[in-house]
Amino acid sequence: MKTHHKLLLLSVLPGFTLAQSPTTMPDDLRALLQQATANYPVLKQQEQQIQAAGLQADIARTALRPQVAANGSYLYLNPVAKATLPVAGREVELQFQPNHNINANISVSQSIYDFGRTSANIQRAGDNLQVQRRQQELTRHNLTYQVAAAYYGIGYIRTSLVVQDSVIRTAAANVRILGTRLQNGDALQYDVLSQQVRLKTAQNRKIDLQNQLDRQLALLTYLTGQPNPDVGAAAQQFGETVQPFNIDGQLQTALATNKDVLAAQDRVRVAQTDIRIDELSGRPSIGFSGNTGYRNGYVPDVNQLRFNVAAGVSVTAPIYAGKRYRLQNQAAKYTLSASQYAVENASAQLRQQLAQLNADIVANQTRLQNLDTQVLQARKALELAQTRLRNGVITTVELESAETGIEEAQLGQVFYQYQLLLNQLEIKRLLGETL
Repeated sequence: MKTHHKLLLLSVLPGFTLAQSPTTMPDDLRALLQQATANYPVLKQQEQQIQAAGLQADIARTALRPQVAANGSYLYLNPVAKATLPVAGREVELQFQPNHNINANISVSQSIYDFGRTSANIQRAGDNLQVQRRQQELTRHNLTYQVAAAYYGIGYIRTSLVVQDSVIRTAAANVRILGTRLQNGDALQYDVLSQQVRLKTAQNRKIDLQNQLDRQLALLTYLTGQPNPDVGAAAQQFGETVQPFNIDGQLQTALATNKDVLAAQDRVRVAQTDIRIDELSGRPSIGFSGNTGYRNGYVPDVNQLRFNVAAGVSVTAPIYAGKRYRLQNQAAKYTLSASQYAVENASAQLRQQLAQLNADIVANQTRLQNLDTQVLQARKALELAQTRLRNGVITTVELESAETGIEEAQLGQVFYQYQLLLNQLEIKRLLGETL
């Protein structure tokens, strides 16, 4: 490997490590998070759903307010009831209903008491509003971690591309050297073919990495709404060193702050309110109604429009509804039970995720420690290979194998440092922390 290639590689890799002191979030990542929360279409959609849910509470409150309406009607009837009666010594025909019936009035209705049904409906609207808000909070929470994961994924891929470019340059140089030596009779055709295979493999690996980079950039553009997101500091370290943790201790904290668990608990409250509403469905209701206006049809002059007033109180008490209310209440209890099981499932999944995450942290730290040792061993092997080459007791292919060992070990270091970074992000996400 060329000396300047080695220096370039070693200058890039340490910037991705998590083993140094805590650092603040890069400014470009902070800007991307702000752009994502401002532009993400799903958040805008949920904001409209929150507005609609907020109106539902106002709609429920209108049941406690008077309902005023203007009414008008016309009805033509023929024949109508008539009678001939003696009045003052002569026969007079009286008409008890006009042919042209006119009625115009203003009506008012008001619920006086409904045994808590309206209050329960207002409570359900408030619970549904809280569910919508929690869902938006959960979406925003997961969105920020998706952005962060894509951001640091780009940093990992770009660092890997630096390593891969070094591998390609070394392999290409070796192909040229061995090709010349083959013409001079100092190398075998096998040596040239081996390096050509290594070169093609490295080039294909770079194509794969570039494809992954393009896909991550496309994802970041979708999440943030920015066609050219700034990811200049993506390869820098992020946060403190990740350490294994006590699962039970973290679980107690996470159960109080995890967004998925909180959302499941909100749905339990909605189900509880639904049960209360169904229990109140069979209760009576008391209401006031009245109207005032002009109409005809009053004897003796049934065609004359007259001012009139009507007012009264009504009581409605359901007697039989075909077991409807009992079945509704039973269905609501099943829904509540299902929601409670959903909370248990969310809690169990949270414990599983924490346990798996803890195992990943332990494994990734162990692998990284082994790779640290492997890098030291590979460097020592390269030094020995170079010494043997100077003494003429090693081939160029064997030397390149020693150089490749360093590249692969350092690439492995980058990968597991990246995995530990993702582990750190996942811990924060499960604990409900905000980036």
